[in-house]
Amino acid sequence: METVHLKINNIPVEVPQGYTILQAAKEANIEIPTLCYLKDINCIGACRVCMVEAKNRRGLLAACVYPAEEGLEVFTNTPAVIKSRKTTLELLLSNHHKKCLSCLRNNHCELQKLAAEYGVDEDRFPSEEPI
Repeated sequence: METVHLKINNIPVEVPQGYTILQAAKEANIEIPTLCYLKDINCIGACRVCMVEAKNRRGLLAACVYPAEEGLEVFTNTPAVIKSRKTTLELLLSNHHKKCLSCLRNNHCELQKLAAEYGVDEDRFPSEEPI
């Protein structure tokens, strides 16, 4: 089995060829958030919360779909990554019902956890519909 060598947050990682950046990060116990498994947001690469920055690459990369490549250097918490995740969370919440107290997932919700972690607590993009 061929392997790929890359760095994530300056930590050397070796994974089987065909792994994504997200899978490589999990192998190295590096957390990259993702919401793709949530109900109604289940398309792979759809949530865009897993964005990371890579040296010598233009723009941010979706870690859940971008392949781990030989020599790739990935960073999971740069200012650009944090800004992107925060904006994505704000956009997701703008179209969210915000009925956390009556939701079965309350206090067991990855979206709620990430919103708190990234300081997303206001409606930057208010919904057009009455809540």
